Amino acid sequence: MTASVVEEADGRGPMDAAPGRERLPLTTKLSYGLGEAAEGVKTATLETFLFFFYVQVVGLSGSLTGLALMIALVFDGVTDPIIGNVSDNFRSRLGRRHPFLYLAPIPLAVCLFLLFSPPAALGQWGLFAWLLGFTAAGRLMQSFYFVPHMALGAELSTDFRERVSVSGFRALFAYIGRLAVLGLAFSVFFKSTEAFPNGQLDPAAYQPLATVCGALVIVVIFASALGTQRRAQEVYARGTANGSLAIGSGGLVRNLLTAFRLKAFTVYFVAILISYILGGVQAALNIHLNTYFWKLPTTGVQAVLVANVFGFMAGAFIARALAHRFDKKPVYVACVVLSVIVPAATIGLALAGAFPLEDKGFLTVLLATSTFVAGFIGGPAVVVAGAMLADVADAYHHRFRGRSEGFLFGASAFTRKASLGVGGAIAGVALDLINFPRGVPVDAVPREATVQLAILYGPAMLIFTCISMSIMWTYPLDRRRHAEILADLEREERAAASDR
Repeated sequence: MTASVVEEADGRGPMDAAPGRERLPLTTKLSYGLGEAAEGVKTATLETFLFFFYVQVVGLSGSLTGLALMIALVFDGVTDPIIGNVSDNFRSRLGRRHPFLYLAPIPLAVCLFLLFSPPAALGQWGLFAWLLGFTAAGRLMQSFYFVPHMALGAELSTDFRERVSVSGFRALFAYIGRLAVLGLAFSVFFKSTEAFPNGQLDPAAYQPLATVCGALVIVVIFASALGTQRRAQEVYARGTANGSLAIGSGGLVRNLLTAFRLKAFTVYFVAILISYILGGVQAALNIHLNTYFWKLPTTGVQAVLVANVFGFMAGAFIARALAHRFDKKPVYVACVVLSVIVPAATIGLALAGAFPLEDKGFLTVLLATSTFVAGFIGGPAVVVAGAMLADVADAYHHRFRGRSEGFLFGASAFTRKASLGVGGAIAGVALDLINFPRGVPVDAVPREATVQLAILYGPAMLIFTCISMSIMWTYPLDRRRHAEILADLEREERAAASDR
């Protein structure tokens, strides 16, 4: 391996030595990142509001809500590797990924609307079936977009630093999508009224919110797909010419068994699976915590949630510099651990009496600052995680001779969705175990129940984080090893081209 190879992988030398390693045009990165805004809209709609809507607004029990979400997410997670594998082996004049991008948005928008429109006459089991059915259908439609879109990001460039940049644009637009939904929800649809001082408890607010979110999803997915179409066709043509696509990715079961023979994938998969349980619990209980433990007004809840998203966005901008300076793994581990310590410490200080819980204005400022800091620290981890998995895809191709980005990103999506489902189920069962009241005014909830809620949300989640990050520390790919892999692959491609 020559020094120039390492320099190119580091971004310090010429980046046009091999196809796919040149700097991507800004328009391509923007178009690709824009598509992730749809994931941000979906995340804010389903993971921030759906659990709260069914438990506190509609009145479905926490256990049944959590069970429905877990079953739907596990089903969706199982389909993700299948969709990824199908897209890996799909051939069309539009490329491997884009036919799926054009298929998904309209059915997804319909499912979002129906999820927040349950018939009033349904009982507990009827609501359970409605929630389960349309959550599963909606997430399946999202997977038809999300998995090929993630795989496309790994194909846009093979350069070590460019991949961090691509992942950064993806994360940035995901947060923009979340901000759009949070802004619309609390500023337009959740306004306080005499009947509902806490606007997020108003049943009439959710259907129009879901309608607008569905429209946003349709617009951004189609715009992103059209904006990346040309680059995708170039990648497809190059893969066809050099023979890498002819290898295919194999069958699903074979791919799954093969992937776990690769240490980088196994470590990444297990660590992410455990850490996302934290995300599932916290996403389900976020509005509960701000409404019932902190007792913030509607504007305060909005400020805290928005501050967190702005923190993630700001942190995403420094991800590339941090990864270049310290490499991806240490940046990821440090950022995840520190970002979880911040909310746990905030809750600990409140329980110790160090926070002014009665002064809601000052409390809102403190909490917004805390969540911004947590987001700023966690932002680089979100960006780096996507770039790490793209490197795993190269290691997979290097060892097993098959392009399997779709399958690998589908497997990664499975870890996120399955563990979010487990986290949601844990949250639902926990609310029932502590007898957390449903559909009552904020002041009617016992203090003991809100304290137990806060302990579950903050300090208890540090356990999952420490376990998952201790596993992630054994992840074997660093900058130098990735450069060696790329050099080997480039030599093989040149040799195959000369043989033809």
